[in-house]
Amino acid sequence: MAEPLKILVIMGSVREGRMAEPVGNWVIEQSAQNQAVSCELVDLKDWNLPFFPFAQAPAAGNYSDPLQIRWAEKIASADGYILIAPEYNRSIPAVLKNALDFVFAEWGRKPVAFVGYGGAGGARSIEDLTCVARALSLAPLEASVHIMGVWGKVKDGRFTGEERDVRSLGNLLGELTWWGNALKAAR
Repeated sequence: MAEPLKILVIMGSVREGRMAEPVGNWVIEQSAQNQAVSCELVDLKDWNLPFFPFAQAPAAGNYSDPLQIRWAEKIASADGYILIAPEYNRSIPAVLKNALDFVFAEWGRKPVAFVGYGGAGGARSIEDLTCVARALSLAPLEASVHIMGVWGKVKDGRFTGEERDVRSLGNLLGELTWWGNALKAAR
């Protein structure tokens, strides 16, 4: 059996009481059943990336800030990504957009999939993230998870997905595995 793909599951919210944490933990738990992937939860709270302050655009690739270099190394270490994408005011949380914009080349030619929640199951956040992903040369997948009524599915800090959520995540992981392997071979 081939070595599992390294997938970073990035929680797209840092606010108090966020649903990204229980949803992200659920993704990690569910993905543990898939031997083709090895998922790591990345909490943007732990990274505390400032809003991009540097003169040089990330696309230039001339990183000099130690935190930006560490973030670039973390992003480069993965074969693909799952973004936990809450919907804030019909779009992406600023902290998630900033994390995506903080580096550039390290994202390229890798698959990204989305687990959304909030209004319309996070559909508008995922739609916006798909455009951003393309600009970063990521390969956004059609397979995604749209969690409806997330607040009613979290008890004692633990998210429990309905059958539809579990099935959608299984499909997402299958697609991520296929595209991850294809793009890894092509890179």
